[in-house]
Amino acid sequence: MVRGNLSIANAWLLISAIRLCRQVEDRSERLRNFSSVARLPKLVTVATNRDVASDVETQALRHGMIARLLAIGAIGIAVNLVAWTGV
Repeated sequence: MVRGNLSIANAWLLISAIRLCRQVEDRSERLRNFSSVARLPKLVTVATNRDVASDVETQALRHGMIARLLAIGAIGIAVNLVAWTGV
């Protein structure tokens, strides 16, 4: 039951991180997608702050995305620790 809830939380965090990444890409001139072809979000590029606009609002969106990605990692570590200890 708990693993199911954590899976839903992970999915929600990933979707919201991708949405924030798309917002950062739209606000950054060098990351904006001008073609009509869909592409994968540049999560690593945005997280490492490469070619991202330096205004305060865009950086706040980027920090929110990083917080969500860290939460996904923390949930993954917690689930693996619980599975490893057999609780």
